[in-house]
Amino acid sequence: MIPFFGAALADDGDRVTYGSDRRNPFTLRFTDPRLEEEYERDLGAADRRRLRVASVSAIAIWVVAALVGPPLFGVDRAPVDIAAISVIGMNLLLLTLLYSRPTTLRAQRRLLLFINMFSVVAVLVVITTSGVPLSIAAPAVILTFMFTFPQRVAFPAALVDGVFHVLAYGVFAGWVRGGPDIVFNVFLVASAIAIGLIAIRLLEDSERSSYAQARVVADLHRRVDRLLHQYLSPDVAQVLIDDPARADLGGEAVDVTVLFADLQGFTPFSERTPPADVVAMLNAAFGEAVPAIFAEGGTIIQFAGDAVVAVFNAPVRQHDHALRAARAALALQASTARLPAPTDAPRFRVGLNTGPALVGNIGSAELRNFVAIGDTTNLAARLQTFAAPGTVVIGQRTRTMLGGAAHVRDLGEPELKGKSAVGRIYELLGLEARGVP
Repeated sequence: MIPFFGAALADDGDRVTYGSDRRNPFTLRFTDPRLEEEYERDLGAADRRRLRVASVSAIAIWVVAALVGPPLFGVDRAPVDIAAISVIGMNLLLLTLLYSRPTTLRAQRRLLLFINMFSVVAVLVVITTSGVPLSIAAPAVILTFMFTFPQRVAFPAALVDGVFHVLAYGVFAGWVRGGPDIVFNVFLVASAIAIGLIAIRLLEDSERSSYAQARVVADLHRRVDRLLHQYLSPDVAQVLIDDPARADLGGEAVDVTVLFADLQGFTPFSERTPPADVVAMLNAAFGEAVPAIFAEGGTIIQFAGDAVVAVFNAPVRQHDHALRAARAALALQASTARLPAPTDAPRFRVGLNTGPALVGNIGSAELRNFVAIGDTTNLAARLQTFAAPGTVVIGQRTRTMLGGAAHVRDLGEPELKGKSAVGRIYELLGLEARGVP
């Protein structure tokens, strides 16, 4: 479970769902071991960077203390050097583990906790044996605890470390210093460390909440992205994700090649076939047609019953859009022809036409579609009605753009319903392997 704004999220496979809060209120750890493991793994790199910074800083401070402390305070160098060498050695060991051995983050934190405890003991022993002024004991203890901030020690470990610091200082103050102000001094150290522990808890809680929120956002993004790509052509979906303003109503005039494919004989087939079998046939046919169109960068703008309409050169520009559409049409026919089906099953008829169209979004503020409107689209639909099942018919402009790459059969200048002037049309038989120069 992943807590998020007072609730929680259950990671169900690839999906994050909402549920009750299941985070340990004391340790802040996720109660689901798998999610806790993912949290540590995902934040492991950042934690290792922080550990490196903290270790290097500790080494630098102890080096300065060993070099400057004895002459500055006029004290014995030996205890300071021994303590410095010990703490520096342990921090170097931690750095070696961070850079070389693939130890777990939990093991590194245990070693870090030991180093912190050893450091405060070393500081107090140095103050006791070397003649360093006793007045610096309290700030020195607080300073050693402050390293838990860049180290980002988990809150339970930080609590153990803080209690140990307070107890160590209390023993030191009672044994070495004495006097009526000992309780007050211990209180000041304990208060400072308590405030630090509160800050550590708040930081970890915030980090875990941010992690949970990021998981929610990532999951929502995956689902929205998946839905967009299932209900829109990939290019349209990507354009909307990259530039949401492209979803505004309106459009632009663009030269496009429109592919119009329709299953001939679908109506009588659906009359004599159970609905479930009709749906299965449609899904199988579109399951072959759609990948063929997408493989050439086509944008499907409509499923209309048993028909599919695609456009090339919009929304992404393609200088060879006619060739892409021709390859897609031939691949569509070839792949659907291989489907196991009865001899009377519907077959696609395909019409291709190239020309200007108004490409953009049409509809209302609540619902809109990406379309290509104009005579180019209408003629592609009419060419489809003239095609025989399993064939591709192209218009004159498409034929011109394909040039010598296309193998065609001249079909003349037929009269098509609703069109006064069509021009010559052709059946596309094949394409040269090298395409258009």
